[in-house]
Amino acid sequence: MNENTNPAKRREWVKNAAIVFLTIMLLLTFFSNTIMNYSLPEVATEYVQSGSITEKVRGTGTVEATDPYNIVVKETRVISSVAVKQGDEIEKDQVIYYLEDEQSDELKTAEKELEDLELAYMKGLFGNNVSSEIISKVANGNVDGFATLQAKVGDMQKRLDTAQKRVKECQEALDALTLQSTVNTNNSSINTIGEENQKAEASTDLANAQAEETNAEAAFNRMKSEKIENLNRQIEDLEYIINQKQEAVEGAEGITGSVSGSSEDSLAGGIDTYIQRREAAEQVVAEKLRDIYNAAKQDASYTGGENINELKQWINESDDRYQTYATLLNDYDAAVSQYEIAVEMVEHASNQLGGYDDNRTELEKREAELRELQARRSEVNAMTYTPGDSVKEAQDKLNQADRNLINKTNANKQASVAYQNQIANAEAALKNAQSVYDLLKEEQTEMNADINAELDLAKINDDIAKKEQEIEELREKSIGAAVKSPVAGTVSSLAYTAGETTKPGETAAVMQVAGKGYTVAFSATTEQAKKLSVGDIAELQNAWYYDDVKATLASIKPDPNEPAQKKQLTFNIEGDIQAGQSLSLSIGQKSMDYELVVPNSAIREDNNGKFILIVESKSSPLGNRYIATRVDVEVLAADDTHTAISAGIYGYEYVITTATKPVEAGKQVRLTD
Repeated sequence: MNENTNPAKRREWVKNAAIVFLTIMLLLTFFSNTIMNYSLPEVATEYVQSGSITEKVRGTGTVEATDPYNIVVKETRVISSVAVKQGDEIEKDQVIYYLEDEQSDELKTAEKELEDLELAYMKGLFGNNVSSEIISKVANGNVDGFATLQAKVGDMQKRLDTAQKRVKECQEALDALTLQSTVNTNNSSINTIGEENQKAEASTDLANAQAEETNAEAAFNRMKSEKIENLNRQIEDLEYIINQKQEAVEGAEGITGSVSGSSEDSLAGGIDTYIQRREAAEQVVAEKLRDIYNAAKQDASYTGGENINELKQWINESDDRYQTYATLLNDYDAAVSQYEIAVEMVEHASNQLGGYDDNRTELEKREAELRELQARRSEVNAMTYTPGDSVKEAQDKLNQADRNLINKTNANKQASVAYQNQIANAEAALKNAQSVYDLLKEEQTEMNADINAELDLAKINDDIAKKEQEIEELREKSIGAAVKSPVAGTVSSLAYTAGETTKPGETAAVMQVAGKGYTVAFSATTEQAKKLSVGDIAELQNAWYYDDVKATLASIKPDPNEPAQKKQLTFNIEGDIQAGQSLSLSIGQKSMDYELVVPNSAIREDNNGKFILIVESKSSPLGNRYIATRVDVEVLAADDTHTAISAGIYGYEYVITTATKPVEAGKQVRLTD
């Protein structure tokens, strides 16, 4: 039998596989925490504790002389030897460099410049634009002084100013005459135009007056027609009212049967007749109601009273009953109709009688108004239009304007001829004055050319004498020359060594003048600088290396490179120090105690601000788990190693300082062993 098909063997194999699987799961369960920890970030922690913080500002700068003295060589010379070395203390006029005995480049240049000046002098003497008088004066050294030249220039300028003033006066006179002529012509034209306008205006006024006269007559006729029409309408309306009142009066009089001559008594008697008819009709209605009621009482089924509505309701309850009482009901309804007619006739007669006196009074008033309106209409029909004097006045004005225009035109022609003669004389005077001015201007130009030539040649002559003296001095300096220090002090730096050539204008040596100190400067942030004050004493790093060196904060100014973000701190340095040395300084406030202090490496920052990560422990069946938790903080102070914070913690928490991997808030971590 095959072993694979043996049921006992198959059960044994299944049992062994289950045991192995359970063993592996048990091992994974017990060691799962250890296995998982190898994949977690390993973090280092420290207690949050109280402590003191000393805020310091640190920086390094180069020592510089407070007021260095630069020794400059003005010539190009070769250094023969250097008599001192950097750091030596020397006296005033002590030799720093010895120079070789040779002709300097400056001496060669000066000799070349002398040749050029002499050539320019000769060209200036014999130039085409220089007069013989000027050549003789310059050659003999008889150059005019400043006062003489100024007097000549001033005299010429006065003559020229006088001529120019005359030209200006002639021009102004001509301009005034021209302007006056133009103004006169314009005024004449304006006056002529004014007279023409007045004539045109008078013509227009005449036409307007004639038109206004025509319009006034037409308006009068329209007004007359409108008044008559208005009076006719009022008469028609009044006649209509009179007719109505007449009808009302006649109606009231008709109540008594009399058309005219009725009195109030007869009217009252007529109304009494209508009232008697109404009362008789009312009595008939009552009798008819009583007949119906007496008939109904004969029937035992009627239990109501003498009320027509109750009787009609009882009668209408049965067709037979309705047929029995139909005649009585019809008689009753007929009596009611006669009664209502009598009531209306009484009301109508009362209304007619009540307004009779008012209507009679109103009728007489309206008839009087009618007679007045008819009289006014007759007066309006008799009205006629009377023309005014405006047309005659406008015609007279037009005739006068025509005469004024003729007189003005003749006067303008005479004034124009007179101005033309005056303008011709003024133009001749201006031409003569301008000729005199032009001649003086040419004379001034020639004089100025002579003066400039004289001054230029005199200047060149002086420059030649100065250049000759300069060459003599340079020749004396070219033998046995040396560079000496004009001040006593310490040699800060030397620019040249033996064999090198000096450059004119460059610093050959720098001296720290005796009695003056040194400075060191470096930059700090604006926030750091706010905590410092001028006069604070700085500490010197590696102080053991220096001998009695003291650094005092002298100034706090904006950093030239970053004035908005930084300040430049400048310190006065005292003690045994030399320019060019590098010093590291620290300066700041005294230590202060804080409740919450953490290492600088624990402070983190993102877009939401600064924070720390603390480790919180959570229990589980497999052991403790450690979770990184974010705590937002406010930085109060900091030094080189620690930071004081304000945060919502108690002070005994573990804060994460370093980690083997990036750590995020809420994630699990493992602690270092």
